[in-house]
Amino acid sequence: MAQKRPWHCYSRWTRRPYQHKRSANHRREYARGGAESKIARFWGGDTKVPWEDWDIVIGLKVAKQIQISSNALEAIRIAVNSPLQESVGRTNYRMRIRPKPFQKYRENRMLAFAGADRVQSGMRNSFGRSTGVCARVRAGSIIVDVATHLKNLDVVRDRLRIATMKISCSAQIVILKYKTPEILKQSGLPLYNAAKRREIPIYEIATT
Repeated sequence: MAQKRPWHCYSRWTRRPYQHKRSANHRREYARGGAESKIARFWGGDTKVPWEDWDIVIGLKVAKQIQISSNALEAIRIAVNSPLQESVGRTNYRMRIRPKPFQKYRENRMLAFAGADRVQSGMRNSFGRSTGVCARVRAGSIIVDVATHLKNLDVVRDRLRIATMKISCSAQIVILKYKTPEILKQSGLPLYNAAKRREIPIYEIATT
């Protein structure tokens, strides 16, 4: 049985996707077919508590503009949500997966059985068929954010460190929100503005 291609074949993107129908009028229609998304839940923990009521909110920031498959998003959710629910408790954290896998990726499948060189067309019809879905994220975007209390910060940081191994680029753990400046100093993590996608230096924190 043929294995899946490595994800570095699909991880990069530089332009808008080609999804319109190949016809004379070139109507923009979505490419049909393909597998369903592997991730169904994007939340975890206690979702009733607002983000502002937690001591600290930390997130995982990607360094490059990449595509993340729905399989990787589901692996990230399991790597963060399940251990936190067992060690910390469901009511002591709140988790969210931000990217949504709407983009379909294609694969030009090649026949691998004996005598396949006489029946396949090679790369002559290399448009391919939809085989799955992925999410497009830009450099500096937040993939997952977790809100918790200060006493659980080390456990959450360790789970986000493991989540970085599921992504095909380097990622950094940053602080998105905090209650008091003392909590920010004790965490030892950089402060990040997710809306503007920029790190906030220390001298700007002192002036506010």
